[in-house]
Amino acid sequence: MLRSVATARRLEKALYAKGGMVEATSIVRKLFDGVVPERATDIEAITQKYDHKFRLIADREGFNLDAGGFSAIQYTSRSTRQMWLFGYAGMQALHCYSSLIVLLKSLNKTLEIDEVNRMPGQAEEDEKFKKIVDAVKDLNSVFHEDDFSWPSDIPEPESGRPEDAERAAVFDLTCMATAYVFLHELKHVIFSAEGDAPEDPRIEEYRCDEFAKEMMISEIRQYAESSGYPEDEVIRKRMMGVALASAFILFATGKDRFAGSESHPPVHGRWLATVKDVNLPDDDWFWLYFSSLSLALLKYYSISISPKTIQSYKSLCLDLVVDLENGI
Repeated sequence: MLRSVATARRLEKALYAKGGMVEATSIVRKLFDGVVPERATDIEAITQKYDHKFRLIADREGFNLDAGGFSAIQYTSRSTRQMWLFGYAGMQALHCYSSLIVLLKSLNKTLEIDEVNRMPGQAEEDEKFKKIVDAVKDLNSVFHEDDFSWPSDIPEPESGRPEDAERAAVFDLTCMATAYVFLHELKHVIFSAEGDAPEDPRIEEYRCDEFAKEMMISEIRQYAESSGYPEDEVIRKRMMGVALASAFILFATGKDRFAGSESHPPVHGRWLATVKDVNLPDDDWFWLYFSSLSLALLKYYSISISPKTIQSYKSLCLDLVVDLENGI
């Protein structure tokens, strides 16, 4: 489904090598075609209506993917590669905690983080997660993207969709997360063009999140019927991609701004909005994925995790959001 995105990423790198700013609308459209094919026509209509462009800009420090002036969304190669690495952090979070969560729930045992830390092999798994997130931070802050030493155990985006199932899933989820971020910024463009943005910029951020999520999941039934994929499986995978993007927001925000600012709402509020009205069972894999990633990130940032009995994967996910809120 997403093989065309691998081609787009290789083209992106070739274009970026020219320096400056290049038109990348066709590249991003390929991303949308692969991730949300049932909404591709709608997105095309939006971009034409507002004469909207996507532009790949010259390298700079930080995460730079945002709505700039003149109805354009600008991004750097470094930023999409940060999201690619973070996708592997999501995979490692499952290695760290999914089996443990399943076991504790089945035994009706309390999740006590100090006891978890003492389990054989846990420190090694946590260190693998830390190593990946640290690599994302390094890529974020190096003087130039080419100064970054790519982790030897993680394939680069230009290599395309991996053959093994687990890494192929990371590829798909990362593409979905990236599409979600672009869609969020597209709503900023619409607000600017229409002149009807909420007065409170924090409300605008929530509205942009809502728009991106709606574009990702509202027409899934249509896609499932045309493709033959089970609807619940498509919802699960799309929402896992959205969860990955929401988790990345925490990383990109920086711990000193987790509680929000004058321009952005608190991260825990955005996480709650992400999981609102998710039409999946309480013990679906989506909840296990987001719970594992949330748990790993809270530990990474040394945010206190209260003891909890796991009634369901959904309840655990929501409890961890409360821990995030209480920890900032």
